[in-house]
Parts: sequence; C-alpha cells; structure tokens
Amino acid sequence: MFSKRVLKILAVFLAVVLLLTVSGKTDVAAGREIAVRVDGRPVLFDVPPQILRGRTMVPLRAIAELTGATVDWDEARQTVTVSKGGGRIVLTVGASTANLNGVRATLDSPPIIVGGRTLVPLRFISESLGYWVEWDGNARRVSLISRLERLNLVGPIAPLTFPFFRLQETIALRSMTHHTQVSIARTVDMLRAQALSGEMHFAAMPTHVAANLYNRGVNLKLVNVAVWGNLYIVGEGGAPVRSLEDLRGQRLVIPSRGDTPDLIFRFLATQKGLDLTRDVRIEYVPSPMEAAALLATGRARFAVLSEPAATSAVLRAQQEGRTLERLIALRKVWGEVTGGPDRIPQAGIVALPAVMDRNDLIRIFAEAYSEATAWAVSNPDASGVLAARGIEGVSAPAASLSLSFSELRVVPAIEVRQELELYFRKLQELAPDILGGRLPDAGFYWQPE
Repeated sequence: MFSKRVLKILAVFLAVVLLLTVSGKTDVAAGREIAVRVDGRPVLFDVPPQILRGRTMVPLRAIAELTGATVDWDEARQTVTVSKGGGRIVLTVGASTANLNGVRATLDSPPIIVGGRTLVPLRFISESLGYWVEWDGNARRVSLISRLERLNLVGPIAPLTFPFFRLQETIALRSMTHHTQVSIARTVDMLRAQALSGEMHFAAMPTHVAANLYNRGVNLKLVNVAVWGNLYIVGEGGAPVRSLEDLRGQRLVIPSRGDTPDLIFRFLATQKGLDLTRDVRIEYVPSPMEAAALLATGRARFAVLSEPAATSAVLRAQQEGRTLERLIALRKVWGEVTGGPDRIPQAGIVALPAVMDRNDLIRIFAEAYSEATAWAVSNPDASGVLAARGIEGVSAPAASLSLSFSELRVVPAIEVRQELELYFRKLQELAPDILGGRLPDAGFYWQPE
C-alpha cells in the first residue's frame, strides 16, 4: 500500500501531466485558426500552423515556395536547406541552432515534423528570407511583407502633404520600406504627371482629381479624405466683405484655373446668385503662391487661397506693413448652400498603380498616415519645421500656423462615400466633364480586406 506522502506526490504529478497535455492541445487547436499571408496572398497548408511554446510554427515548404525560395530535404541527416538568391539557410530537425549564410543562428524553437511536414519557427524563416513579420492577435493572422527598397510619395504644397515628412523622419513605415522619398508638385498638372509616371506609390491630391483619373482608367483607389475645407476669401483687413455677395464689383484673384479653388468658388458664387461674367472680375494666376504674393504686396485686394498660401499671404503682408484677413471660410458657405455640415471633402490620399496588388502595404500606409496627421495637428511647430525643410519657399511659421486653418482630419474614404458623391455632383453641375462624365463606382474607394 502506498503511503499518504507517495499518494500526494503521485496526485501532483498526474495533475501536472494533465495540465501540460491540455495546454499542448490548446496550442495546437489555436494553431489551426492561424491565417498566414505573404504580401497579401493567403498561404494554403496541408498541415496547419501551430503555436508551440508561444512560437508560431509553420510548414516550411509552403512558406518558402510562395516567397520564391527552393527547399531541399536530406532524409538521412534530417536537415532542410532553403535557398533564395544568394542566401542559404540550413535547419536540422530537433536542433536549436541553424546555419544562416554560413553563420550560426539560435532558434527560439527547434524544427519539428508533424504529419510528414517539417514545421519551423515562422518569424525566423520569414526574416531570414527578407520579409517583415506582423502578427494580428485579434484576427489571428500573420502577415509576411516584402519591403520596398524605396517608397515614393508625391503631394502639393499643402498641409495634406505635411504628414509625409513626419513619416520620412520616423520608423513608422519600417515594415514596408527601407527609405521614403517625398516629391513636391507645384501645380495640379505636375501632380497628375507624377502620379501617372509609374514611379510613385501614394499621392496626396484633390478628391475630384483622383476621381477623374480613376474614370479615365487609371488603376488607383482613394484611401481617405484628410482635408475638409481649407479655402478662404482673403483680403484687406477691415474690408466690408463678409459674404460672397459682397464681392460684387470687385476684382478677385484665383490660382490655377479649373482647379479646386476655382471650381468651389464658382459653384458657391453661382448658388449665391452672382453672375460671374458680370458681377466679379476674376483674374487667374498659375499657382496659389503667386496669388498670395499679389495679395501680400497690395497688387490685389481679394483672392481665393488655400493653405498654406493664405497664411503665407497674411504673414508676408505683416512684414510689408499691411493687414490681411481671412474674410470668408468657403466651407461655411458650402454648408449654407448644400444644407449639410460646414465641411468639404476636398482632398485625400490616393494609392497608385504601383501598390494596387499590395493591399497589405496600403493598409500599413493608411494607418501610418493617420497617426502622422494626428501628430502634425497636435505638434504644429515641429510639423512646420519639417514642412519648411521639405518644401522650398514655405517658411516654418507659415506651415505651422496653416495647420490651424486646414481642417486636417483623416476619415476613410469608404465611410464618407455619400458625402463625396454629393460633392462630385455639385462640381459636375458646373463642369460636367470634371470627373470624366460620371461618378466613380465602388472600386474607387479603398477598404481593407
């Protein structure tokens, strides 16, 4: 008969064995629910991935071959060799070390054989093959991401572009690129040309421009709307202009004929009863900064300006001993005319053809841009310094102050589709071909998988 002490030890032992057995089953069961994607493409396994001792283990061949690597198995030595390009990885079943390009590397978990397949630690093999690894605990999904050598961004001289410089300075995009390059387009025509060059990955642009390109057959998607109305009638301080009707008989400078400032002003003025062939003398100039210079130096009394041109005009006028004011916020007039909120879905971020097959990269960039925008709004001085460093002719004080007047707020485009379509319809009333003859369909609006 066993003593009470022996029985107690035996009971404890059995409890531990039972606990380990249950724990092992839980890991395997949880492993069956794990989804793995390589550059957004799902990986199909004949033996499911498993979580063993806190490490995700996956069948090697399915992962390696989808990444373009070759796999050789040595039955006698129980070793597997993975080759890709000039790289070579040798792993041995049961061994806690591997040979990585001739260098010994320690594994978190040794390779094992399950169901006739060699399972290896996912993070080690993925990073050894040059992939970034992301784990989404809520979705129980592992994403392997091949990084771009360089991420190319293009945007206008506008607060919409400022977050690009924050992304360039930080490691927020480390999972998708080794280097971020920001290009500045000084006109809408330059912006279109660079967006269509095939070299750019993302662009900051007016939403109607994106819709026009899409309807012309360009493979792009609108990711978000980030600017909700940064257009103003700027004029002499104390001028008796508090509504568009007060502009009757005045000369008004507008930059970039046919661009956003021109279209929105003309639509709103028409809705307010102005006859633009008779009531207002419109003078067009090539760019917002030229309009700002005319206003700041007294060669014009009133202008339609976006940011940061409006702030630049106000600050430069102060240096000239003159006073300029933002007399009318056009987003408020928009609310009056449409009966909706005082905001205009004016501009946002567009994913361009170079990343259309990489929904994983679009998702990463969308999240990083949203965070960078929130940082820019909360840290205008620091953001202004970055913008001035990246945009020739824009001062840090002007860039910083312009953020306060830009209605900069990131909203996924798919969430405001109805508001965008209302905006597009109003522009079409003025210029029927502005979007290419029709509203963009559902494919225009990006959404995560």
